[in-house]
Amino acid sequence: MRQKKQEDYLDDEFEYSNKSQRKRTKKAFRKKKDKKRKSPIKRFLTKLFIFLLLIIILSSALYLGFKGYVFKTLCSQMFKNSPSIIYDSNKKIIAKIGAERNRDDVSYDELPKNLINAYISIEDKRYFKHFGIDIKRTGGAIFSYVIHRGNSSFGGSTITQQLVKNITGNDSNTATRKVKEWFYALILNFSYSKEEILEAYFNIIYTGPSIYGVKEAALYYFDKNISDLNLEECAFLAGLNNSPNSYNPFSDKDRTEKIRKRTKTVLNQMLEQNYITNEEYDNSISNVENGLNFKQGNIEYDQTLSSYHSDAVINEVISDLQKKYFISNDFATNYYSLAGTNIYSTVNKEIQSILENELKNSKYILQSKDSDDTSQAAIVIIDPSSGNVVGCVGGLGEKKNYRSFNRVTQMKRQTGSAMKPIAVLAPSIDKKMITNVSIISDEPTTFIDYNNKEYKPIDYDPYRGSITLRQAVETSQNIPFVKIMETLTPQVSIKYLKKMGITSLNDNDVNLSLALGGLDIGISPLEFAGAYNTIANDGIYIEPTFYSKIDSSSGELFMKSKQKKRKVFSKDVACVLKNLLIQPVKGEKGTATYCSIDGIDVAAKTGTTNENYDRWLCGFTPYYTSVCWYGFDTNESIEFGGKNPAGLIWSSSMNKIHANLPKKKFELTSNVETAIVCYDSGKLATPNCKNTYKEYFLSGTKPEKCTMHSNN
Repeated sequence: MRQKKQEDYLDDEFEYSNKSQRKRTKKAFRKKKDKKRKSPIKRFLTKLFIFLLLIIILSSALYLGFKGYVFKTLCSQMFKNSPSIIYDSNKKIIAKIGAERNRDDVSYDELPKNLINAYISIEDKRYFKHFGIDIKRTGGAIFSYVIHRGNSSFGGSTITQQLVKNITGNDSNTATRKVKEWFYALILNFSYSKEEILEAYFNIIYTGPSIYGVKEAALYYFDKNISDLNLEECAFLAGLNNSPNSYNPFSDKDRTEKIRKRTKTVLNQMLEQNYITNEEYDNSISNVENGLNFKQGNIEYDQTLSSYHSDAVINEVISDLQKKYFISNDFATNYYSLAGTNIYSTVNKEIQSILENELKNSKYILQSKDSDDTSQAAIVIIDPSSGNVVGCVGGLGEKKNYRSFNRVTQMKRQTGSAMKPIAVLAPSIDKKMITNVSIISDEPTTFIDYNNKEYKPIDYDPYRGSITLRQAVETSQNIPFVKIMETLTPQVSIKYLKKMGITSLNDNDVNLSLALGGLDIGISPLEFAGAYNTIANDGIYIEPTFYSKIDSSSGELFMKSKQKKRKVFSKDVACVLKNLLIQPVKGEKGTATYCSIDGIDVAAKTGTTNENYDRWLCGFTPYYTSVCWYGFDTNESIEFGGKNPAGLIWSSSMNKIHANLPKKKFELTSNVETAIVCYDSGKLATPNCKNTYKEYFLSGTKPEKCTMHSNN
């Protein structure tokens, strides 16, 4: 017998007028039943949607809250409108960020009423009525932007929005920028009084060539104190805001008619908005027609140029502020130009002076054969234990521009053989693949590189046959290092290099030429110095820095330099490396014998790239690490009388820097063993070995006794 379905019971409860009604009722019942069956899933999806929506709302609120907090915090300091001061390591003032801005603050109470009214009438007539955004003007600007499909300017900026633009430095014509501007304008409006916003605005706005603020503008254009400006002069200054350089009466172009027209436009607006009477208007118009009495005041422009080190400080603190608060480069730059912070740099003024004087020496200047360019150089000095950059110069000759191109930090070049210690020696010694006395054959060799092509490196000095690693380092033979790299592999080498702070490597560098510094992009002198400093600092990499901390204008800690720090290899490996890299300086055939310093250990390595385009000297003492590059900005062969100019600069500078320092040797670590070895065989010396020297080994890596020399 068929089991009765639930819907069949409907026949027992209801009477139907016809079969059609019965069919519709049962269909509705089944639909309702299906709906109930699906409801748990729907309920889950609904809850999930609500949860995700709440997450989005909460995240947006947190993001906006963070952005608002950052903007308000930075603005509160930027309203001080003071340049930031850079100090040297002895807390002496050496530079200022924003000193090129000619400015002189004025309080709101000191501002002439006519000047305030002139700006408001032409820039933002509902200023005292809106909340930072003029809805009417903004709506019109949006409508225009939409109907012109984004090809028109948003316009409609209130004085509050203009202040935002001056603070952030962002004046791009994008919808995203405009929305941010509205948001920031609201924050300013609800954080400060209308008078406080106007005061900041009148002190920060650009009003002429390196002129900021209306007080300095009054001096520049009329040689007057701002309180002495008449009505038409106030109108002229307000009209400037449209485009200050276009209305400069002291330019080489006759702009009399343009100035007259713009000033009259401002006066018309002041009359229409009842800021002036008809009589005042008529008198001012008459004066404008007769010509404004312009008189250029004596503006003292700051001609002081910051050093290359101070330039690097500026770039680093701007970058760090960007990363900390997720703001633009322009915003961060403006912050330091206005906030009056105190920046404590790492520069040693005496060392910086030595470097600057050395690189001003005309003997290093070579004239290009192909252009008007001259040779260039870059040198950087780092304190090993702290990573502090105590001195740097990024160009030869006299520095001519503020924040000019700094070859220490902004240039990347091929490294040549100077790459060998960090790309080959450090990793392979750390992995105990080789020792200082490992025998390697130095002879013409064809390698199969990672692109399956033949690689045939050559030695620039005669091939030496079977030699020890120390001998290969002394004369900088190439073949032995490529052979070691073949065993080590470029992949492993790159891992070490990245740990030592080299950031410019990529997949194209995975080849055997990495051993000899054949790079896709190259390395900056600063990063190169940081890598060498890893050896000098006992295997610990410390990211180089140009400053230690920043205090706000009120003396509170604002930001500290956060250096990356990591162990790359052991102190014992560093000890072995240090004593190996002495060989180019002390060895009879060494490539850097001219870099010796009396009574102080020096580890150094030279580098020369193909066709003599780049010359390097990289090295360190127990006191300092230094890297020097020499060449042309555009590749050109260097002919310097057969000498390495980078080495000469390095040697001269480092000798002067170490002149009054106590004599000092590299320390021997407890786990590094020493032994007398045979120079010819690289094995432990016997009484029959005549040519011997002291060698350094990691524990357990000493070689066997020499069997080359018999009792005969």
